[in-house]
Amino acid sequence: MPFQVKILFASDIHGSEYVFRKALNAAKMYKVNYLIFGGDIFSKDFVPVIDKGSSKFVEGKEVQISQLEESSKVSGKTPLLMREEEFQEAIKNKKYMTSLIVRELEGQASRWVKVFHEKMNGSNIETLWNLGNDDPLELDEYLSGLGIEIAEGKVRELGDLKVVSSGYVNPTPFGTYRELPDSTLFLRLDSMFKEVSEGPVILNAHAPPINTKLDQAMDRDKKRHSVGSKAVRDIIEKYKPIVGLHGHIHESGGIDKIGDTKVGNPGSYYTDGMLNAIFLVLEREVKGKGIMVKKEYKVKAMEIIRG
Repeated sequence: MPFQVKILFASDIHGSEYVFRKALNAAKMYKVNYLIFGGDIFSKDFVPVIDKGSSKFVEGKEVQISQLEESSKVSGKTPLLMREEEFQEAIKNKKYMTSLIVRELEGQASRWVKVFHEKMNGSNIETLWNLGNDDPLELDEYLSGLGIEIAEGKVRELGDLKVVSSGYVNPTPFGTYRELPDSTLFLRLDSMFKEVSEGPVILNAHAPPINTKLDQAMDRDKKRHSVGSKAVRDIIEKYKPIVGLHGHIHESGGIDKIGDTKVGNPGSYYTDGMLNAIFLVLEREVKGKGIMVKKEYKVKAMEIIRG
């Protein structure tokens, strides 16, 4: 009987602790071998909350910080507690605002890593973490200090499989943390693929390939436009990985194919606390004998799960 490898891929959680916990639970429920986080894990939306001692204010109205914090566990929209003088400085100084955001996200990362260990210890599920364009660069080193190795720019081995990971995307109108011209992104991915001498490869690229079902962004008039990465598509066409796992465009969840490579974007409804993930089953067959033995993988199943 062929050997099967089961993978759960989740992306674009954007600080929803509900969705993060659901991903961990789903990995155990589906009895996967590997859990892959594809990027944009932590919050990108923040509510400035002015701290005046015993009272807290949002846009001049008194609020209960505990209620905001509880709501943020679903929506990912995180209260950013600051004194009045910090708020005034943040308005004038974008770099200072970023430092406040990074400070808050480091706290979020610490809490989530604790949740991760509590829920996953003893599960025998290997987890690969990567960040995305909305995750500040400072989080790579911070997570490393918590014992979480970020896969960015590396070729990781998951059993017989090799996983090439990049959280960088082609330029967006928003000037996010991890953006590169397609020409540079291609060279970055190409150098990683050249490290792989043999064996099946999974591409874990946050940017979806251009001109697919995965990259159709909707404008204000609700018209769809292809906004994916030419570099990612060119890499898939050149190296033909067994699977491409992507995210970034929340409203464009789907499964597609480029040549023989199946590609998927689970999409995202994180603000509603809903998990979108890809459940992937790869089947391995061993052919030949002795030094001529060869392991071949094929996609047995690839589907989007929601809940």
